[in-house]
Amino acid sequence: MKKGLETTTLAAAVLGSLVLINIIGLGLFGRLDLTCGKEFTLSSATRATLKDLSDPVTVRAYFSKDLPPPHASTARYVKDLLEEYYASSGGNLRYEFIDPTSEETDSDKEKKKEVKSDIFGRAVREETSVERELRLLGIPPVQVRVNEGDKLEVKRAYMGISVQLSDKKEVIPVVSDTAGLEYDLTTALRKVARAKAPKVALLAGHDGPDPAKEMSRLQGLLGQLYEVTSLDLTQKAEIPDDVVALLVVGPKTPLSDAEQRAVDKFVMSGRSVAFLLGAVAPDLQTLNANPAEHGLTAMLSAYGVTLSPGLVIDPECASINVQQQRGFMRVSQPVRFPFVPVPKTLDGKHPLTRGLAEVAFPFMSPLELSGTSGEGAQTEILVKSSKESFVQQPPFNLDPFQSWTRDSVQGTPGEQAMVATLSGTLKSAFPGGEGPAQASNARVLVAGGYMFVLDQFLSPGNQALALNLFDWLVQDDALLAVRTRGLNAAPLDDKISDTARNSLKYANILGLPVLLMGFGLVRWRMREARRAKASL
Repeated sequence: MKKGLETTTLAAAVLGSLVLINIIGLGLFGRLDLTCGKEFTLSSATRATLKDLSDPVTVRAYFSKDLPPPHASTARYVKDLLEEYYASSGGNLRYEFIDPTSEETDSDKEKKKEVKSDIFGRAVREETSVERELRLLGIPPVQVRVNEGDKLEVKRAYMGISVQLSDKKEVIPVVSDTAGLEYDLTTALRKVARAKAPKVALLAGHDGPDPAKEMSRLQGLLGQLYEVTSLDLTQKAEIPDDVVALLVVGPKTPLSDAEQRAVDKFVMSGRSVAFLLGAVAPDLQTLNANPAEHGLTAMLSAYGVTLSPGLVIDPECASINVQQQRGFMRVSQPVRFPFVPVPKTLDGKHPLTRGLAEVAFPFMSPLELSGTSGEGAQTEILVKSSKESFVQQPPFNLDPFQSWTRDSVQGTPGEQAMVATLSGTLKSAFPGGEGPAQASNARVLVAGGYMFVLDQFLSPGNQALALNLFDWLVQDDALLAVRTRGLNAAPLDDKISDTARNSLKYANILGLPVLLMGFGLVRWRMREARRAKASL
């Protein structure tokens, strides 16, 4: 009887302790992050954004109840992330996690029962007040597959987030993946909290790519973060004071002396410019390599970078789809194209390229660093081709089916610089002009090509690089680290042997189960030993 009472008392004490711990834990939040890149810890940019909020922000997460995998895990991740935002905001952020069906009125429930068929035989009904509110907010329903008993059904669900500050609203319509969610959420917070978006300009004219047609995707992405404008210096060689960054993309005719002086004055004022240039303007339809005369060689040489006239060809390259006529049909065939290098590694320390991978650089000319920019200037090479790459000199043969033998290329193989940055103290390319003789906090990026920002090559990696480029130009380095979180690849060293590679593979697969079995065996032996002693 006494033993039973002691057991009951012990069970009650354990249960009471667990309840007390849970009650205390309701007001606390903590997370142990053991990942190499601290993927589950809020970045410094996010913490700074939350600290700088002057007025309370309300975040509402609309997630339907009982979502199937993997959406249920996404919902849990979102809730944990919002809890961490709340804990780090110092009271400046409030959040609600809402199941839209719980907000339905009796009238809404009746509407959901009144299902009719349209002329196509599809089931239709009148939308509820909750559905209408979310539609106007910009959060659409998505179709998810749910197992109901023995049947697989498709149901409507919501997985969106809204961020509101006073009358300003930003929406993440669908959270289907947790990758990049912190960046999206922090960006939304910044957009509702800021008084005005930074203004960036794309240089127009000189037969360069049409931003509306060839860079529409990039413009759309930039429009969410910045005020984007087009600037034609041929009309008036002057850059407005409210422009904080300038992008020069693929001019095919030379910039005039007045235009170059305006750009140099812009740089000397401490603002930033990215020169995405190239020796040729290739036409992928006709496979012609049309020459591009941008006229900026002398100015960039004064800054410390020179563009060579050749094109980099690299065995580490992307594939392009080539149309071929086969009988009465045209088929698309993927062909590896050495004119589109895909470097295995970018500069992992620079905020612009940290964490990026699988970025393609089509038709790039090599860069040479002259070091003439003067003391106080910092020059960094962000992108290099592989050690097996070559530089092909004009005239260029763009035929993707040509023979890529060593005899068909000239020179010796070696790494080629393709993208470089200049920062710090830069001397003016036009001393004695209207602008200052030097800039102490300049930022200039020079790329030996421009097609990596065009729509046809804007893969996820290229898209991240293009957005990072503008964040770097407007000197928002902290936000760069947020966007590239989760993009870091962690491959095994190329030099590792096959035996070691297989050992690591099976250790990852079998290691934890073997450890658990070993722990169980040890515990079992310890208990058996105690029993043997007790019997004596």
